[in-house]
Amino acid sequence: MLIRALLLLWIQLARTALQINHHTTALIETTVQVLQRSFQDPFAAACIVWKGSTPETELLLGDLLDAVIVRLSGSIPVQLNVVEVQTQRRPWVRNVLLVDDYEAFRELRSDLSIERNDFSGRYLIVVNSAINETFVQKVFIDLWKLQIANVVLIGIETSQPKLWTYFPFSDGICGQARSTTLTLEDDLYPDKISNFHGCQLKVGSFETRPFTIMDRSDEEKLRMSGFEGELLDLLKTRLNFTTKIYEPENGEQWGYALQQNSTGLVRMIQEEEVDFGISCMGISVARNEVLKPGIAHYTTALVLAVPKGRPYTAIEKLFHPFQIEVWWCITTVLLGSTIVIASVERANENVRNFVYGNRVQAPYLNLIRIFFAISMERLPTRNFARTLLFYWIFFCFVIQSLYQGALYRYLQKDSTLPPSKTMAEIDRTDALYFVVESAERYYSSFPHRYKRVHHLPQEKNNIINRLKWMMHHPETSNVVMGALDHMAHHNHLYRRKGGFIDVCREFVSTYTVAIYYPKRSMLTNRFDWEIMRIQASGLMSYWINRYGDYDFFRKVNDASHPKKLSWEHLSAVFEICGVLLGLCGVVFLLEIVSHRYISMGRVYLKLYCRRRNLRN
Repeated sequence: MLIRALLLLWIQLARTALQINHHTTALIETTVQVLQRSFQDPFAAACIVWKGSTPETELLLGDLLDAVIVRLSGSIPVQLNVVEVQTQRRPWVRNVLLVDDYEAFRELRSDLSIERNDFSGRYLIVVNSAINETFVQKVFIDLWKLQIANVVLIGIETSQPKLWTYFPFSDGICGQARSTTLTLEDDLYPDKISNFHGCQLKVGSFETRPFTIMDRSDEEKLRMSGFEGELLDLLKTRLNFTTKIYEPENGEQWGYALQQNSTGLVRMIQEEEVDFGISCMGISVARNEVLKPGIAHYTTALVLAVPKGRPYTAIEKLFHPFQIEVWWCITTVLLGSTIVIASVERANENVRNFVYGNRVQAPYLNLIRIFFAISMERLPTRNFARTLLFYWIFFCFVIQSLYQGALYRYLQKDSTLPPSKTMAEIDRTDALYFVVESAERYYSSFPHRYKRVHHLPQEKNNIINRLKWMMHHPETSNVVMGALDHMAHHNHLYRRKGGFIDVCREFVSTYTVAIYYPKRSMLTNRFDWEIMRIQASGLMSYWINRYGDYDFFRKVNDASHPKKLSWEHLSAVFEICGVLLGLCGVVFLLEIVSHRYISMGRVYLKLYCRRRNLRN
C-alpha cells in the first residue's frame, strides 16, 4: 500500500510538471509576487476560489493553485473554495479568483455577495489563458457595477504575464472602468478615491436644522450648510469632488429601514439612487442591516423639549414669596395664639386683665388687627401685657416687612410653574409626545407613553417648527422629542426674544450620527479616514457651537430697574379685597339679625366684648 501511494504521488507530480509550461510558470511567479506584496496580513486570510470552463481546465487551475501555494511557503494564510460557505464572522477583505475565460469569471462574479465579500477590499484575478484589452475591459466593467475598484488582473498577453487595473476617477473620467497597465514596481493597490478630480457625487439629504440647512436659491443649485454641511464642504475640498443634492419625495425625511420597500432617505441609499446620505442619520441596528454605516462623526442625545409650565394664578402669587415651611410656621403661631386666648378666656377677670390689660376688649380681633398692622382702640397699661403685645407686634412687623419686599418683586415677574425635569413628571401630566415618525421606536417598550405618541408633520425642519410653535403657545403641556442640538439651535435663534426652550434633564437615548452608504459602496474607508482627521482637529466641536446655544440651565437675570405694577400684578389683591368686602357684608347682616337669636348674640358678644357691662 505504501509503495502504491508513493507511485501515485510521483505520477501526480510528474503530470503537474509536464502541464506547467513556461508561460504558466511566469504566471505563477507573478501571482506569488503580487500576493506576497499586497496580501500579507497576520489576522486576515486570503480567500481563493477557482472556476474553469471545462473539467480539464479546472484541473489545470487546481494545479496552478497548488504551485502557487507551494511557492508561498506559508507566508500568507489562505482559505480555499469558500463559495458555498454561508456562515462566517465577517466578509472577506482579500479575495483571489482563478479563471480561464470570461464565462468562468462571470460565474464567480455572480457568487460574490456583500455578505461574504467586502467590495471595498482587495481583489486579484488570475486568468490562466491568453487575453486582450477587450477581455480586460469587459471584466472591469462588470466589477465596476459592483463598485469593486481595488483590483489587479493578471493574464497572458504576447506570451508574457501582464497586469491591469482601472481608475474610476481621473482627469476627464468620472465613474468609468477604463483599464490601464501596471508593473510589479508600481503601487498595485493605491487609494483610487483620494482625488475625485472634480467628479460629481450624488448626496441624499433634507433640511433638519442645525445639522443640515438648505439654501433654496432659484438661480443656483441646491446648497447645504449647517454643521454637517460644513463637514461635507471640507470633504469636497480635500477629496476634490462636487455634489448634487437629492431630497426624499413627499417630505418623507429619514424613513423606515426594511429589507424591502424602505422609505425616505433610507430607500434612496439602499437602492443606490445616491452615493451616500447625510442628514442627522443616527446609527441603528435596522439601518445597519440594509445600509453601510460610516464612522460616527458626532454623538448627541435625544431629549424632550418641555413647556415652561402654566402661569401662576393671582392667588398663587400671593403665597409665592414664602416657602411652604414658612407658611406652616405662621399658621402654627396663629393657631397657638388662638389656643392661648381661648385658655385665658376661661380664667377669671384678674388673669385676663393681667394678660390683656385693664379694659382691653376683643382679644381675637386684636390678634388679627396687629397681624395686619391695624391700630388698636385701647392699649394695655400693665407691664406684662405691654411686653406680650410688643413681642407680637415685633413678630408681625418682621413677617410683614419680609413679605412686602418679596411680594413686590414676585408680583412684577411673569412667574410660571417649574417645567418638568424628569420623564416621570411628564407622565403625571396629560402631555402628548410629538416625535418624528421613524423615532416612535424609542417608546415601543413603554405602552403608557406609546399611546400618547403623535407624529410630527412630514415637512422640512419639522422639529424646529414645532419648537417655534411651543414658543408662542406656552400654555400647552405637550412635549417634543429631538436631538439636543435641535433645542440648542432654537435657543440660539430665539433666546433673546423670550423664546427659550427648557429640556427634560433625563435623556431618552444617546444618538450617534454618521454618514450612511449603500452596502457595496467603495467610499466608506476613505471618507472615514478624512472624518477622523477632522474630528482630531476639533473642527466638529467648533462648527457645532456656531449653530447652537447649549447653556440650557443658565439662570435668567431679573431686570435691574423696578417696574410699575399693573392690573395683572395686583389682580390677586383686588380679588381678596372683594372677597373680604363680601365677608364684611355678611357679618354685618348677621349682626343686624343677631338680637333675634340668643345663641348668635352670645357669639358676637364673646368676639367683641368680654364683659356685658362694658358692651356699651
